Amino acid sequence: MGKEIIYIARNFTRVFTIFSSIYLLIINLLIYNFFKLFRLEAIHNKDFIHRDFHSGNILNIQEYWYIGDLGLSQPVTSLNRGIYGVIPYIAPEIFKGAKFSKESDIYSLGMIMWELTTGCKPFANVEHDHILIYEIVDGK
Repeated sequence: MGKEIIYIARNFTRVFTIFSSIYLLIINLLIYNFFKLFRLEAIHNKDFIHRDFHSGNILNIQEYWYIGDLGLSQPVTSLNRGIYGVIPYIAPEIFKGAKFSKESDIYSLGMIMWELTTGCKPFANVEHDHILIYEIVDGK
């Protein structure tokens, strides 16, 4: 056991880089697979943005997964900057004035992944109000 520790200590940067690369690869694979699994890819391929993607909009019907509640969906080219949705799933840049985008849908997907992996809804222990919005914008 001692030789392994000495090796890791001497080669920490290289070992850390390898672990970091593997970790990033796993994260990228998870995002890609969830992207395909929940059919967000189909919406984006049609140049639409969901704009209100959260776990309550994911449906499981006979072993297939679907995204529901497309009522706020709009084309990518839409100029509408109104903010709609469930606060914890809205990307911080939206609160700063950016318009919804495919990337903001991916942020929402990341929050859904958080919920699936932890078993807890994001920010479940705080009020979903303007104070939470300020904390999200400030990165707290």
